[in-house]
Amino acid sequence: MPPSEILTYDPPKVIGVADDDPEGYIPLDLLQKGIEVVVPIWPLQSPDGRQDTLTVWMKRSGVVEFESSKSYDTPISELEFIVPIGPEYLVADGVVEVSYETRNFVGNPSPSDPRKLTIDHAPIPKDLPEVNFPAANLWGYLNCSSSPPIWSGVEVKVPPLPSFCKVGDVCRVEWIGYLSLNGSGHSIASTYKVVNKKLLSDLEIKNGFSVTIEPFMPHLKPMQNNASAIAEYSVCRGAKLIGVSEKGLVKIDRVISGDTVPCGP
Repeated sequence: MPPSEILTYDPPKVIGVADDDPEGYIPLDLLQKGIEVVVPIWPLQSPDGRQDTLTVWMKRSGVVEFESSKSYDTPISELEFIVPIGPEYLVADGVVEVSYETRNFVGNPSPSDPRKLTIDHAPIPKDLPEVNFPAANLWGYLNCSSSPPIWSGVEVKVPPLPSFCKVGDVCRVEWIGYLSLNGSGHSIASTYKVVNKKLLSDLEIKNGFSVTIEPFMPHLKPMQNNASAIAEYSVCRGAKLIGVSEKGLVKIDRVISGDTVPCGP
């Protein structure tokens, strides 16, 4: 870059950390393996035959906990640089910032804005209460007598959520069908559905809420006789997973005894 030109870069990206998560929660598996900071090639390099220096920092409350610095001969052919930060730097919970700076051949610095990252090793609760199915009968079946009928959609009721859930969290409900009565064997890929209930309210956390699995085809129709479906939910705060439910099972039988054709469309 010309000796007198100083730029300010966008914050670096971190592989595996959601770009749209302002808190920058680092997934648990990356806390154990380490993270990789992505630095794109800067737009103005030093004249050919000179050197530019890239330095990457991780700071906590302004104190440097990690630093990596390397010089590169110009012209630089790489489109980006990947700088690893090992798990030994991610042991202590809290908030850190990663940033970088380039210096041209006369030492003029061009810094980036920082990227906030949150380190949290708290285990994810995996025993949240399971969903239920209001239209199922006493034996846990959805059948030809169900009201409303299966072909109009299946209600999945998420129970009241734990006290650690907050307004604005996202609840992700997942549904998948099976050709068995106990949710075993190979799942039916076409039946899979995800419903994201965004920005939970106080009442939804306190009382729970329902989502509807629809349309009938492809999410429900393949389950005809001695079939079942499993539904479960997870709760996220930004990009951080904070809770996972037990699996809820509903049995599905759309063939009336003595008939060969299932009820419904």
